[in-house]
Amino acid sequence: MPTRSGDVRDDDLVALYDATPDDAPFVRLNMVSTLDGAGVGPDGRSGSINTPADHEIFALLRAWADVILVGAGTARAEEYGPARTAPRWTSRRNGRAADPAIAVVTRSGRLPEPLADAETGEVLLVTAGQADATELDRGTSALGADHVLQHDSDEVDLAATVRWLQQRGLRRVLCEGGPSLAADLVGGDLVDELCLTWSPRLVGGSAGRILHGDQLAGHGTLLSLLHEDGTLIGRWDLRAGMTS
Repeated sequence: MPTRSGDVRDDDLVALYDATPDDAPFVRLNMVSTLDGAGVGPDGRSGSINTPADHEIFALLRAWADVILVGAGTARAEEYGPARTAPRWTSRRNGRAADPAIAVVTRSGRLPEPLADAETGEVLLVTAGQADATELDRGTSALGADHVLQHDSDEVDLAATVRWLQQRGLRRVLCEGGPSLAADLVGGDLVDELCLTWSPRLVGGSAGRILHGDQLAGHGTLLSLLHEDGTLIGRWDLRAGMTS
């Protein structure tokens, strides 16, 4: 049943978004789409189609997460820096690190500049066997070898990546895109929950959707749906499984 966010207290939001197991990895995918299906605005960024209500849930999800998993292209386009927990949600860290780590997925091994030069916050690099040696050396020098995972194959093994994060104590994984990484996670049956916001905007043009890659088959089970000022914010359980 749709519910206005204005009628939902912070404790209610926490009850919706914190109910996840602590003894196993839990992967959430958080994406935003316009009414006409665009995953980004005319400037090529999802930030230009966000709404205030979406920003609130975005901040809550980051406070929930141990680590934010993001593709390097999205990190560059959205100008990612180290994650910072919003003051409203600092109590949700519950004795964990003050802010979530950021794990950047890049086949080339190139780490976005703001993250390579970050002086605070934990940054991890996940790459593939085809990574450029110079870029990989640069990332390893900036982050430390124990913060870099290089797979042997030419593709990033996302299942192994989630296991590596869990071994580091980072069980709550929040993927923020981009569309190719999101599709690979969903296609690999690695996403437990899809958090999707519909922004009440129309952008037209040729902007891509929130998933980009091979065709997928499957469905999700609706868990909750919130509404505020035309923005719809939903959660879908994907644990029934997806097949590519």
